[in-house]
Amino acid sequence: MDGERITLRLEAEDMELIDEFVEKRPEFSNRSHLARVAIRAYIEGASSPSASEERGARVTVEMPKAVLHVLSAMVKEGYYNSVADAIEETVRKEFVSKEHLEDAKKRALDARRSTLEYIP
Repeated sequence: MDGERITLRLEAEDMELIDEFVEKRPEFSNRSHLARVAIRAYIEGASSPSASEERGARVTVEMPKAVLHVLSAMVKEGYYNSVADAIEETVRKEFVSKEHLEDAKKRALDARRSTLEYIP
């Protein structure tokens, strides 16, 4: 492949993570392929405000490695689809009361019903 080269220094732990990722996903032929796709996806996502608004607010969470390993194991066991899903569910359970959730569901159903009632 023709193109310009860049040099990137990574910690051994990051290299292991990349290698494991590439090994499990045949759509990436090697580290360079993954890096090209990931960099492009990141730039396109970061430069598209409408895409980030559709996904909602983005938050970066730092946590102890042991906690991340537990969450990753739960994803592997099928309890969650991703670590992000596990964190989102935990935050919802902690901060969204059942009353608030039921009220939101009721408003959504009422809005849906009123829309269906007015369809000619």
